[in-house]
Amino acid sequence: MREKISFEINKNTDGILEAEVLISEPLEVLSIMLDVEQVEMLMGYLFLQDESGKIRFQKLLGYSERVIQIGSSSECTTIGGVPGKIGQGSWKLTLCIFTEEVRKYLGAQTIPVTFEITGEKKEIKESIGEECWVSEEQKCPLYYDQFSWNQKFNGEERWYKGDFHTHTRLSDGKETVANAMEKAKQMQMDFYVPTEHNVIHTGWKHTEVMIVPGVEVTAEKGHCNLFGIDRLPSRIKEIICRPASEQAETWVTEILQEAAERGWLVSINHPFLHVWKWKFHSIPLRMVQFLEIVNDPTYEYAKESNEKAIRFLDLLWQEGYRIYGIGGSDSHNLIEERYDGALEPSVAGDPGTHVFSKGLTPTKLLQNLRKGHIYVSRYCTLEVEITADGETYLPGEHIPVGTKEAVRIQYQVVIRGLEECPVVYAVINRVRMGMELTEIEKGVYEAKTEILFSAGEYEWMRLDVRKEDGTFLGYVNPIYHGAKTPQCKTFGEMVQKASGMI
Repeated sequence: MREKISFEINKNTDGILEAEVLISEPLEVLSIMLDVEQVEMLMGYLFLQDESGKIRFQKLLGYSERVIQIGSSSECTTIGGVPGKIGQGSWKLTLCIFTEEVRKYLGAQTIPVTFEITGEKKEIKESIGEECWVSEEQKCPLYYDQFSWNQKFNGEERWYKGDFHTHTRLSDGKETVANAMEKAKQMQMDFYVPTEHNVIHTGWKHTEVMIVPGVEVTAEKGHCNLFGIDRLPSRIKEIICRPASEQAETWVTEILQEAAERGWLVSINHPFLHVWKWKFHSIPLRMVQFLEIVNDPTYEYAKESNEKAIRFLDLLWQEGYRIYGIGGSDSHNLIEERYDGALEPSVAGDPGTHVFSKGLTPTKLLQNLRKGHIYVSRYCTLEVEITADGETYLPGEHIPVGTKEAVRIQYQVVIRGLEECPVVYAVINRVRMGMELTEIEKGVYEAKTEILFSAGEYEWMRLDVRKEDGTFLGYVNPIYHGAKTPQCKTFGEMVQKASGMI
């Protein structure tokens, strides 16, 4: 079998290009050779569906290899593919173009794009790897019927470090999965959540770092991450295949409803970052569990937008929401690359998001994430000890007052890894109070405070760790007492209320 499919792409090209691939007899492999002058010029996604309509391949072509293959095993199937038999019948190839980007970069140019499709086995540069999470029997849409949610990676009760916002070459990251895992080990990460733009990994290279499936829902008016997904969200393909002007806000709402039904966790990404800020103002805040408070701190616009996110999250807590702060490197670069003017490389694990768990499995991590047992840090690790009435608590937990008028809480943190003395604040109902700090040994600092939570009140307290100049070092999620009914129901209402305060 050998077939050629050609498209011409210019400023007038429709956003969706489709072609039939007729397979006259079952094949062992299906190979697709991509011929285009500059792959990144495509600014689009490639989908391949088999004769029964199942998705067998999906990828953002920004840094694509020129040879794509689907075979019987994950080792001979390109990243983003579903291994298995190549059945006889009519397959469909779909190329989804970012029309606005094409108009901007191509101008008056027209570029040809050709796909040569054969049944010959080819050498591929990046396969799925040893672990395959899908089978050819998977449900539609693309479904993780082989992922091991209860695989045990560690039995210890402790803080585990990871990254909840990452990219590889499956979407627009520049690193292979193998290189990403080398970096993860260098950054002493215990877990890693791949969150590609609108596509999902179908397996992974063998690694000691625990992988938890995720995806970054990427639309014109904002990005959000979903953690613990078990399939490709059902409205993703419509978001991909429609120009920004035609994207319906209801599609993202439907994805968040699907997340609630299936137990996925939702995080709004870089909510105030430059052109990527969150503009889905009608989204109900009850559908959101997390806010990304630190996104790629090496990026030129990051400091201001991250500080806004932290202040905004404080306002959400003051409003009565229990939405927790997490971090994400959002790293797209090779390890030796830096953004213009940056003093440090953008690398996965910076910031680190730490989750306290009694043992490490994907399910346990997600359970403890949902509970808010989380802190975010750069350059350092934290040991948090919270006690009240002889009981020990974790960040994210409710502190009961019981029959007393008030409960006295002892809050202690030990900070390791810094070369200079930090400044530590207790933030209580948005009011910052300095904490007493002691250097207990070289490079190890201890801060302590006592606070009161009163009966009948809604109160919360979090920890803020900074350099002397105010640079972010650490955020520990709140403990709280009582409850408050929020008056603002949507993200937009909270943004309006926060005007002038963030």
